[in-house]
Amino acid sequence: MGQITLPELKTLVSETTQKIQAAKDNTEINRIVENLITHVMDTDYASLWVFHKETASLVRARDDESTNKISMLGQHGVLAKCFFTLSGGIFNYIASEKEYLPEVDNPDNIRIKSKIIVPIIDNEHFLGMVTAYSSIKKIKNFTPDDLAILEALVPFLINVIYLMYPEMKHQEEEVYISQRLLESSENIVEKVEEVQQQQQQKEESEQTLSFLANTVHDIRTPANSLFGFLELMEEQVKDKRLLQYIHNAKESAQFINDLTTSILDRVSSQRERIKTEKETVNPTRFFANVAETFSANMYNKHITYNIFIDPALPKEVHIDTMMLKRVLMNLLNNAYKFTPTGGEITLLIQYVPEKKKVKIAVNDTGIGIAPEKQTEIFKAFTQAEENTKEQYGGTGLGLAICAEYVSALGGKLKLKSQLDKGSSFYFSIPLEITNAESLFSLIHNTLLKTGIMLSKKNLASARNIARYLTSMGISKAQFRTLGKKDIIPEGFTHLICYESMVTQTLKEEALQRNIPLLIVEENFLSLPQQQEDTVSIISQYDYYANELYELLAENQPLKILVADDDKINLELIKAILTDEFCHIDTVTDGKDALEMLKTAYENGTPYHIAYLDKQMPTLSGSEVIRQYRKLEKGETSNRLFAVSISGDGRKDQQSATLFDMFVGKPFNKKAIQETIELAKKLH
Repeated sequence: MGQITLPELKTLVSETTQKIQAAKDNTEINRIVENLITHVMDTDYASLWVFHKETASLVRARDDESTNKISMLGQHGVLAKCFFTLSGGIFNYIASEKEYLPEVDNPDNIRIKSKIIVPIIDNEHFLGMVTAYSSIKKIKNFTPDDLAILEALVPFLINVIYLMYPEMKHQEEEVYISQRLLESSENIVEKVEEVQQQQQQKEESEQTLSFLANTVHDIRTPANSLFGFLELMEEQVKDKRLLQYIHNAKESAQFINDLTTSILDRVSSQRERIKTEKETVNPTRFFANVAETFSANMYNKHITYNIFIDPALPKEVHIDTMMLKRVLMNLLNNAYKFTPTGGEITLLIQYVPEKKKVKIAVNDTGIGIAPEKQTEIFKAFTQAEENTKEQYGGTGLGLAICAEYVSALGGKLKLKSQLDKGSSFYFSIPLEITNAESLFSLIHNTLLKTGIMLSKKNLASARNIARYLTSMGISKAQFRTLGKKDIIPEGFTHLICYESMVTQTLKEEALQRNIPLLIVEENFLSLPQQQEDTVSIISQYDYYANELYELLAENQPLKILVADDDKINLELIKAILTDEFCHIDTVTDGKDALEMLKTAYENGTPYHIAYLDKQMPTLSGSEVIRQYRKLEKGETSNRLFAVSISGDGRKDQQSATLFDMFVGKPFNKKAIQETIELAKKLH
């Protein structure tokens, strides 16, 4: 941020407020506001864009010859991306951004270097965008602190926009703009002061950590040089006694190197903790991505690797992903390191809804830890046995960091272990839930009967599959294990078969009897993707709950068609629906959309939801639905849930009977998710 002091800021904001209240027109107000933004952000340019809903355009009140109106219909660019997603961002090398479009992102035609963008939203009502940017003449790299300060200006800018355009106020609200403008101007100074204090604390911590890191590097460099020279001497010296001394000296140099590496890791972890922030994520996908990082290594060591992520997990949580990821990576790496070839490792993620907590455990069948060592194991630089480093490497710092991070996340890292039988590191942490809906609903199908065809070597992996089946609502009586067979026993509706048990006869039998077959790949990436509709593949080294559920659930994934001639809109809806259990097809032409809907209906696999733009080439969205409704002939069980997506989001009398819901542009994630919830109730 700039070098402006708090007293200077207070004076500037007060003078700006007075100038705005005395201004003659919107052009003058805009100039005053943009001048405030450039001073606060220490940039040479700023823009206040106001959204005009009637034209779907961003407009700024300027009297110069610059571009002062940008239509968002079918638009591209970084600004358009922020507009459609209603999210801000920092772009320090904006011309290098893939989405960069000069006429949208650089309307003033300057030699732009960096840009920061923040949406202006009042109680879910989108009002506009504020940007600050610099040219190569005054290079500025924006930081999260700058983003926080620009966001602190938003309440003030909301009232400025209402002052400039009173018609944008909502009729149900009685707004006293002058009073609100004054109150919001006073809040700017308080919020900027708060950000400055946080920044100062970060800088002081960074200075301390940098000093420590530099000191450690000063020790590490000669230690590395010493080790190199000792290796050269070792190659030349023949005297056994001298060789022993050199060997001892090398060990000392290596110890210094290992010690400094650990200290640098510690410094790095401290920096991460300073910079880390909570994120809203899909926890299932987060855990799966971390777990699958180790899949290839587990296979190479012939370790049975089970990943269980509770299907009941909420769809979205707000959590410190950096800390949690480092804990999981450390625990899984330790399990891998201390588990011998042919052993077993399980990552167990279980959700406790009544407590809004998640229980996490990493279990292994490794070397184990003696009881008397277990109380010391979480201390820094402590290892279970004196020869642990010699055999397995490391310094014993990882578990100390894990324990510290788990504590910061609201839990306590615990251990159960027996020598030569293995260890279990486990903890529970609270979840800040932002979307409580689970990815999968329970399967209630009493006619379902699943066979799991396996050999003895597959037992550990099969137990994990059984755990998924029961957690998805399938009773133990509805699945059982089978030995090697070419003919599938009567009464089975589904078959899960390990790779080594599959025969061509078995596949033909499944195809002939229309029994869905799921093959469990035992050798990493050894099987090509099957072409038959009744055959699918999972790897026992990966997270595979989605495929299991799709195989067995009566309520198959929602089948969705999105029809819009604007590809940005297609991608935006796909992004919003990423965390839904669904298959998405997209099309840009109305005639093609109707053909896809008809074909799916005639094949007995109709779409559940269709999002259609009113204005498309060849055929309008309304006409598509009108013709498709004739095909449905009033049936209700498989009736298509039709959603109109248009720039105005309004329904007329004619289309009200065709569509089930109306969503305007730019798309609101909450509105799109509401369409999913309503459609699920109908199906």
